[in-house]
Amino acid sequence: MKCLLINLIVFVTAVNNSDTRKPLFLPQLPVGIYRLNFLGVTRCVSDQRNEKFKFQYYLSKKSANKTEIKGNITNYIPFDDSFNLEFNMAIKDSIGGWKDNAYIHKSPKACSTLKMFLGDAWIPVMQSSGIQNVSCPVPVGFYEATGIDTDLFGTANFPKTLFYGTYRFRFSISKKDEVYGCFILVLEIKRPWESNN
Repeated sequence: MKCLLINLIVFVTAVNNSDTRKPLFLPQLPVGIYRLNFLGVTRCVSDQRNEKFKFQYYLSKKSANKTEIKGNITNYIPFDDSFNLEFNMAIKDSIGGWKDNAYIHKSPKACSTLKMFLGDAWIPVMQSSGIQNVSCPVPVGFYEATGIDTDLFGTANFPKTLFYGTYRFRFSISKKDEVYGCFILVLEIKRPWESNN
C-alpha cells in the first residue's frame, strides 16, 4: 500500500510538471530573470585634476512606475576606444553593509564596448543623453540628459539572469589605471513579479 501511494505521488508530480506551456513558478530562488529598480545616481569621489568626463546625473520620478535619469555630462576630451570601461558592482549584505567586487568587468575600447553592452538601447540612450552623434567617438562637449527612461536598460545586452539584491554599480572610464570619470548607480535586481516597495 505504501509503495502504491509513493508511485501515485511521483506519477501525479510528473504529469503536473510535464505541461511545458505553463512556466514553473519558483518564487524563492536567489537567482533568475530580473527587472531593474533604480534607487539613486551619484558622482564618484575622484581626483578633480584627472576628471575628463564630468557626470552630474540624478534620478527623477516621472510617475509611480517610471523613473528617468536627468542631468548632464561634460566631455573635456573625446570619448573613444583609447579608454578602458570598468564596471564594479558591490552587493548590499543582510546587515546593510556593502560587499565590494560582487561583479567586476574591465574592457578595452570603451566606446565600442559600451555600444555593445547597450545593444538596442544605444541610440535611444545616447539621444536622451543629449548626444546626437550616436557613433564612436563621442566628441568634446556639454550634453544635457533631458530624461533617459530607465526601462531602456531592460533591452540592453546585460546578463539575462543575476542574483537578486541591492547593488551599487560603479561605472568608470580609465586609462593606464587612472580614472578619468565615473558615476555610481544604486539599483535593485528584483524578481519580475515583485513590487517597487
